[in-house]
Amino acid sequence: MIVGVVALVQRWLLGMMLVCYLLAGVFPGPGEWLRGLTLRLPAGGASVTVPMVLLALMLVNAGLGVRIADLGRALRRPLRLALGIAANALLPTVLLPVVALCLHSWPDPAEVEALLVGLMLVLAMPIAGGAASWGQNAGGNVPLAVAMVVGSTVLSPLTVPLGLQLTGRLVGPGGTGALDDTARLDGLAGAGVGVFALASVVLPSLIGIALRALLGEHRIVRVLPPVKAVNLLNILLLCYVNAAGALGRAVSHPDPDLFVLALGVSGAVCCLSFLLGRWMSRWARCDGPDEVSLTFATGMNNSSAAAVLAAVWFSHRPEVLLPILSYSLLQKIVAGTVAGRPGRDGRSGERSGPTTRARPAEASTK
Repeated sequence: MIVGVVALVQRWLLGMMLVCYLLAGVFPGPGEWLRGLTLRLPAGGASVTVPMVLLALMLVNAGLGVRIADLGRALRRPLRLALGIAANALLPTVLLPVVALCLHSWPDPAEVEALLVGLMLVLAMPIAGGAASWGQNAGGNVPLAVAMVVGSTVLSPLTVPLGLQLTGRLVGPGGTGALDDTARLDGLAGAGVGVFALASVVLPSLIGIALRALLGEHRIVRVLPPVKAVNLLNILLLCYVNAAGALGRAVSHPDPDLFVLALGVSGAVCCLSFLLGRWMSRWARCDGPDEVSLTFATGMNNSSAAAVLAAVWFSHRPEVLLPILSYSLLQKIVAGTVAGRPGRDGRSGERSGPTTRARPAEASTK
């Protein structure tokens, strides 16, 4: 029964996320209250928020879906693995200067800043766990996709700060000039985001991987269905809490042009990310399954981590969350469209090659 309910919720997850966004816009109070709850840790005076806890739980679940054997198989082709991780990490430095130039004539510089900062945060995040499951639906190389997700996650304490610093220079006063002041981004890249990536992204993922290895494949089969059910509720609650600040303000103080701009630019950047992944995979002469995996790895980023980070560092500018929330929804729509396209043998989601038979990856959808 649990398996059936989980499958049904996964099928309608995008619609449920839209409902959560709607609730966040109409009834933001509970979400803002949850976002404001903090727990002071005795070590170092650090604090933990509810969104951080929800994000960590989601990534523990993603780690539970990783098989060590899959990682071993993917390491046999290290160049493909390195290409996927590098492509995802360098994506903001390629796309955001172009976006900044295109928005140069937009009449409100503050809106352009909010849009660029939000997109910078989401594109700097590691590959989303959903890249493995969406790629599997499209007939991708599942072990390679899982290894890309894990590799990108493990390296995120290094790649995320470097990505923010480099992109900040490209779109700051010394570059396109779209960002007038990059001091907060410099502070985030210099101190906050590396620690955040390590504590909130890397450690929970590694804990999940270790738990799966300790439990073994026989026990994990019994544990995963209820864990998945809880994780889906966790994902929906995290969507609501992350959206409460930005969408609550959007409803109480409507700014239609900013809302349309966030949707339009996020959608364009999302589509370009997938197209760049497809082009790169063909340039590298990847076979069908590897091409699919590289495309999804380049196109999908951990938007939940970006939203949590934005809520902590840019709480004074909730509009920064608008492009992140837009990207979160749109990358799933684009991924579903790409996964539903006919494969090379003419059947949707089935491509030639031995990796098509790989066992499913129980990765997070975020």
